[in-house]
Order: sequence, then C-alpha cells, then structure tokens
Amino acid sequence: MGVKERKEREFKRREEEILKTAYRFLRKMEPGQMTMEQIAEKAEIGRGTIYKHFKSKDEIYARLIYLRREKFIARLEKIEEEGIERIPRLLRVYLEHCLEDKEAYAVHKRCDAHCVRDNLSNEVRDSLHKQQEKKMELVKRILVKALGKEISDSEDLIYYTCALWGMQRGAIDALLENRFEGVELEEKKYFRIVEQTFYGGLPMIFHQT
Repeated sequence: MGVKERKEREFKRREEEILKTAYRFLRKMEPGQMTMEQIAEKAEIGRGTIYKHFKSKDEIYARLIYLRREKFIARLEKIEEEGIERIPRLLRVYLEHCLEDKEAYAVHKRCDAHCVRDNLSNEVRDSLHKQQEKKMELVKRILVKALGKEISDSEDLIYYTCALWGMQRGAIDALLENRFEGVELEEKKYFRIVEQTFYGGLPMIFHQT
C-alpha cells in the first residue's frame, strides 16, 4: 500500500471514529449540549484535526442523517425489486426501520431538528437534497406500481405520497413520545391497526375519486 492510500485510509478511519463518537454523545444528550471539543477529546484527536473532516456540528448532523437515510433507501429499493405486497411492505419496512433501534431513531430526529442547512457547504446540502428526492421518488414509484393507473394519472400523487409519509411518522412519534397521556398501548397491536388503516384507506380514496 502506497503513502497516498495509507493516508486516505487513515483519514476515513478517523472520520468514522468522529461520527461514532458524536453518535454516542447524541444518544445521551441534546445536540446543543455537545461540543466539537468534547468529540475531539473523546475520539483522541487534536481539536484542529476534527475541523479537517467537519467544519461544524451541522456537518456532523448532516452526515449522520445521510448515513441513516441510506439504510432506509436500501430497504425501499429491495421492496421495489421484489414487488410483493408493496403497500403493506412499504408501511411495515418504515415501522421496522424506525423501531428496531429506537435510540438510532431518536438520534436521527435530533440531528434533523438541529441541523441548520444554511451552515452546510453547497456540496453537503446538495447531497442531502438529492438523497431526499431519491427517497420520495422511490415511494412514489412503489405507490404507482401498487395502486395502478389511477394514482399514476393523479395530479395529487405527491400529496398522497407526503400524506402517507406524514401520517406514519406521526403515528410513530405519538407512541414513542407518549402523546396519548399515559394510555398504555401494546406496540405490535397499535402498529397493526395503523397499518390496516393506511392500507385500507389509501386504495379506497382512489376508488372514490
């Protein structure tokens, strides 16, 4: 291995360690409590070195958002390829993605809420934007293939796509953040009802229009 390759490998290893360290902090504290100095100290790197990788905490948040979203996009691509029970699987895979690691979901939400896009470089901001567009396009394609020509011809396709996304995100947040004011719900049954409601309601809307 040449000198250049070793340096690139070390740069990547150090960057991954920075991200892992930041993630560990964000599991236990709000983003505003975490500092670049804390990350550098815990990762055992110089304070100046961390800025060679990330110019601000916002860029760390952005990278963590990007990496988690990539995992979900991979799941969506698998649904599209397999094409079996697309709508139920679309709903189920999102639930699984959010709930199989609730700490990761919480960290993602914190990063998303605190990441100031204006503080990001154009390159980082564009990568997040393109990734979001890719995710939404995948969801739209899955809906079109599952529900057929009616939805593909609808001018309101993007509204139904966003509504589906928003309702499911709301159902997850409502349960995890205890917005039912102490009402005890069995998690699997709750999300089975959520799934049945979405799966039954969306096709019905298009048959009525």
